[in-house]
Amino acid sequence: MSKPNVHGLPQHLRKDDGGYFLDYFVQDGGIRKRVRVRLGQIPLAQAKKVLAQHMQAMVDEKFLEPVKAKASFYEAAEAFLAYSKARKKSYTRDSYRVRLFKEFFGDRSLESFSPDLVEAFLVHRKKEGLLKRPDKPVADATLNLDIAILKTLVHRAVLNRMIDRDPVAGVKKFKPFSRNRTLEPEEYQRLFQNCSEHLKPIVKLAYNTAMRCGEILGLRWEQIDFKNGIIVLEAEDTKTQEKREVPLTEELLDLLKGIPRTIGNTCVFTWKGQSMGSIKTAFNRACRAAKIEDFRFHDLRHCAVTNLRKAGVSDSVIMSISGHKTHAVFRKYDRVDREDRLAAMQRAKELNDTNMTKAEKRKVEQVTA
Repeated sequence: MSKPNVHGLPQHLRKDDGGYFLDYFVQDGGIRKRVRVRLGQIPLAQAKKVLAQHMQAMVDEKFLEPVKAKASFYEAAEAFLAYSKARKKSYTRDSYRVRLFKEFFGDRSLESFSPDLVEAFLVHRKKEGLLKRPDKPVADATLNLDIAILKTLVHRAVLNRMIDRDPVAGVKKFKPFSRNRTLEPEEYQRLFQNCSEHLKPIVKLAYNTAMRCGEILGLRWEQIDFKNGIIVLEAEDTKTQEKREVPLTEELLDLLKGIPRTIGNTCVFTWKGQSMGSIKTAFNRACRAAKIEDFRFHDLRHCAVTNLRKAGVSDSVIMSISGHKTHAVFRKYDRVDREDRLAAMQRAKELNDTNMTKAEKRKVEQVTA
């Protein structure tokens, strides 16, 4: 349906350089068609009079498109959650975010959304703090996730024709802060020695393979191919929902072979006969005992990627092992440190020395020729 424009004109009356014109839609055999009637350079009062004359004819002949009820945020949210449950692994996380959105936005119409309204939500979210730690401010990375989910929710509403435009398209994410924490070899040894027995194989697997915590804790015996020395992760087992193979060294194969199997549980890693949902408490305890600060389990993934790169493995091969889909994300996990820079300068010096030696040799050959 035609809507009032920036000139504040009545509905169906528009103006451009050519003057006033009528702008409306008709339903012709079930097909929606747009009609424009040019009025020319006439006074506004006359244009409004012409519009009034046309209005009755437009209504009588059913020219006007039926008014569509405005979609509410709750409707869009429920549609998004249905999509998330069917297609995404992050349904639980999405449900939590949608609950936060509903508490702040209420059941307003989607058309009432704006970038400023979203910014107000972000300010509120930051002020409220974390769910279990209200005294701790919400990180920018968490707010970026809020923005991403809200944008996806509204974008799907546009795709489903619940709304004609995306009212939050202009919302920008915060500049991300990429963690660049890896362990020195002696730090890793200290951490490993302070891990409890059930945690040691999990940490070693993460440190060497770059597998995610969820992939490791959900690992099943049937996924380990001892004959070919690989772990096979199916699409439903990975964050990116793409199948991949993780190669295993002899040390890791022996490690996995040494883990006793739990009767009635297909998971490789268990605690008291049950599958493990989290190892955060045990891992944090090991870090404290090893006197290692500012280190998270996910940082072991950074360690694995960085170590593979330092070993001379190509980026494409590392990405196929770690499951990174883009180089942009992969680079966040590959830490370039002082050792890399010094090694680079040494290689450059060696190359320059070789080239200079060759040049001197050619000069001597030319003189003696």
